Amino acid sequence: MLKNIMEKIDKNFILRFIKFGIVGTSGIAINTSVLWFFKGVLGVPLAIAPIFAIGMAVFFNFILNNHWTWSKNNHKHSFLHRLWRYYLSASLGALINYAFLLGLTHFFDVYYLIANLAGIFLGMISNFMLGEFWVFKSVED
Repeated sequence: MLKNIMEKIDKNFILRFIKFGIVGTSGIAINTSVLWFFKGVLGVPLAIAPIFAIGMAVFFNFILNNHWTWSKNNHKHSFLHRLWRYYLSASLGALINYAFLLGLTHFFDVYYLIANLAGIFLGMISNFMLGEFWVFKSVED
């Protein structure tokens, strides 16, 4: 598997990773804003507020990644099929995000917005790799 991954790394792969990072940065802004709104303004408990924040960010990121990051792919699957695959694959990153957010705030008293950023960063690599090799898989792959 590592050999297959190394063979896939080329200029286009690196460009997609950069685009993915840019999309992810905008997703961080959405995630953080929604989290702040639900927890900070509405007073939704910290165990529940991130669910809304993560869900909104995942949807927004899918739309941008589908239409920009992987727009040149001759997609093997339909839009809705890619959407459910994206949510499924983003679940791993979301679980990492959620676990680190709660763990860092509960056990280490890290401010919740900082803990959220750490969780987002840790889930980024799995999200990109699953997007590259499963969600936005090209017909040619």
